[in-house]
Amino acid sequence: MEWFDKEFSALTLTELAEVYRLRAVVFNGEQGCTFPDPDLKDRVCHHVFALDAEQVVAYARYFIGDQGLTFGRVVVAKEYRQKGLGKQLMDHIFDGIKQNFPNRPITIHAQVQVEAFYAQFNFQSVGEHFIEAEREHVTMVHPGIEGVG
Repeated sequence: MEWFDKEFSALTLTELAEVYRLRAVVFNGEQGCTFPDPDLKDRVCHHVFALDAEQVVAYARYFIGDQGLTFGRVVVAKEYRQKGLGKQLMDHIFDGIKQNFPNRPITIHAQVQVEAFYAQFNFQSVGEHFIEAEREHVTMVHPGIEGVG
């Protein structure tokens, strides 16, 4: 398995197709979400993903959005779950943030069923639950990742 962190313009067409395939399988297929994906935010994101035999098996994107530094579309292929890939993905997200956007607070909208997962990484829930992309979410904040130097 090999990990990558690429800006949109650096993705190959095969990588982009694999990213969109995994997101569709999980968010549209497994979760039944009809919310539009992909979106135009993909163009300004860093895309973190793991390839196994040319198949994207874990993915997330991070970027500066309207409300500051954030990440999302966090996904692991069904057959790769419960093998520690989620933690590895978070490590790679944090490595990318440390390198590209150090010392900035991070705000995410987490699906409530993974709220405890993010809490393990020093995220704190704030505010009430809300519906986003047809799913119950909660805002979570992190103080930021210190940069090197």
